[in-house]
Amino acid sequence: MIFYDAHIHKKSLEAGGFIIGLEKKYDKKTLSNTEALLFHSVEEKYISFYQVTKAEIDSLIGHGYLKYHARLEGYSPDEVVHSIRINQPRAVIIDTLNEPYWVPYDYWKIAQIFPETPIILAHAGGYAVNEFIKICNIQKNIWIDFSLTHSVLGKYGEEDGLSIIHQAICFSLKHTFRNRILLGSDYPFYDQNEVLKYYGANIGMLNTNFETLLKMIK
Repeated sequence: MIFYDAHIHKKSLEAGGFIIGLEKKYDKKTLSNTEALLFHSVEEKYISFYQVTKAEIDSLIGHGYLKYHARLEGYSPDEVVHSIRINQPRAVIIDTLNEPYWVPYDYWKIAQIFPETPIILAHAGGYAVNEFIKICNIQKNIWIDFSLTHSVLGKYGEEDGLSIIHQAICFSLKHTFRNRILLGSDYPFYDQNEVLKYYGANIGMLNTNFETLLKMIK
């Protein structure tokens, strides 16, 4: 099956995707920023996102695709706004699992300040998923993936998962903003094959969404 994965930390089975650098090393051998950038190839449908560290939040990065992970790095929404402003990236990924330090409106405010910049809200807020699908519905430069949220909290729609997570994902895949939903696995932390089984007949639509976004940001 051909599919694109918009949230990976190393290459695997996908035909293209967004490779996100992680400066904190994990046992599953994720890629650092330097390693991730080696795989950046628009022609091969791979975009590498550079994770901005706390030490670099005031710096000119020199790469057009940036990832912000406030929980790991400890920066504020205003610092992220400053970083985006000075770097003017072609696209941004922001990790949304940052409770209790950021609230959903913090992410929305950033998107409103930069309405021409595609912003991907990774994990779609976790427990706060309803707030984030609302943001995606209203704010047209927002894209979301449900990586980790669908596997850890929703447990792929199984009985022991949070039903609100599964319901929110099913709603999103049918609603008017379904063209801004991306498949994300968070590989190698989670199994791509399990994610593929979960999305099933929606893979074609999610592939189209990825290709549309890729054309916008390349």
